[in-house]
Amino acid sequence: MFETLLEMQERGVRDRARGRSLADNPMSKPDILPITDFQEWYSMFDAWRFGWSIEDAMAGHSNAPRDGGAVSLAYTRTV
Repeated sequence: MFETLLEMQERGVRDRARGRSLADNPMSKPDILPITDFQEWYSMFDAWRFGWSIEDAMAGHSNAPRDGGAVSLAYTRTV
């Protein structure tokens, strides 16, 4: 299970680097449901979201202004 969670974190990192949003979490797709083990599902959902958030912070997206203004950041990442 631990390796699976790390894989989901890495997938979240890759998905964010490719420009996907939090709404693109693969664990929130209807074909995953119905959930038979809620704790396992949530662990996978949260692992992807954590990886996505790490990449988002590293890319500087979390520093975006809240008033809708633009921030000029230079960031390049190869995955």
